[in-house]
Amino acid sequence: MEELTKKIKRDLFDIKENINNPDKLMELFSFNKEEFEDIIHNLKFSVEDSLFEFKNTAINLILDPLNSLQYDSRAMNSFDDQIIRARGLLTVTLIQRLIAVSAIKIAENKGEGSKEALEKEVSQPGIKEILDFVQKEPKTNPGILKDTLFKKIIMHIKMYRNESQKMNELMTKVSAEKKIAIKRNFNITLTDQVAKMRDAYNEIIDRTVKKEQAPVTQNLLLRYDFKTMGKFYMIQIEAFSKLLSTLTFAKDEKFNTRELLLNLTKEKGYFSSLIEKERTEYSSIVLFDEGGIETGKAFLKRITEFLGKEKDWLRIHPGK
Repeated sequence: MEELTKKIKRDLFDIKENINNPDKLMELFSFNKEEFEDIIHNLKFSVEDSLFEFKNTAINLILDPLNSLQYDSRAMNSFDDQIIRARGLLTVTLIQRLIAVSAIKIAENKGEGSKEALEKEVSQPGIKEILDFVQKEPKTNPGILKDTLFKKIIMHIKMYRNESQKMNELMTKVSAEKKIAIKRNFNITLTDQVAKMRDAYNEIIDRTVKKEQAPVTQNLLLRYDFKTMGKFYMIQIEAFSKLLSTLTFAKDEKFNTRELLLNLTKEKGYFSSLIEKERTEYSSIVLFDEGGIETGKAFLKRITEFLGKEKDWLRIHPGK
């Protein structure tokens, strides 16, 4: 559609005109406090795979409900949830790029360079690291099986898996409109189980003075140069901007948009490949960070801090 093509180009032009100006970009999207809170919430609950989980979840929740249009053109009356998710996805990627090219400055937090702060940051393992520990440690240290803390980790892993299974089963039985709320509710329980796993795991590591992890620093984004990622982020930005433009166009037009929305679902593989490519790009910059998970965590943390400040500004200056 000619009008859609014009909208896609116009929206992307507005973004590129302000691409290095954080304040102008935030003005462009006209966020309210609740939207900032929603993005921050989704970032904080991306506990398994950090920023990659945030992006993949957004893509799934945007595109999967659109599949229902294959069978019923009236299946969806509103695209508000998808638009909100797409706005958040695009915004997070824009902020990532700003951080990478130093348009948003990163300052060391007070005491962040201390040994204690470094150890605290290093001792925040992901689920995969904990699972590896549970599987491998008993082979070299059979006595660990009797350890109370080790048993605690096992217990919370089982509870995490049970809750995940319940969530997945429930998600197959409910409508697309209810999936977002269900995932959010389950995320609270899952995050609690992860936190308890980490607490027990970190106690074991601290107790045995086993600090032989990869040299993860408290601030990867200052220690390594991510400016080369700027061009790659632009590829993601263009793709996510087109996605958002198409959704908002469909909402405004309402009629004769079924085919273009179904065509969006065919792009899911492309969006997923962009997210996986981001993971491999990080591994090429931070060589010890296989899978890019620590870099993803570092970006997630800084993006969340930036959005928190933006939310606080709106609270102090309502209506701006």
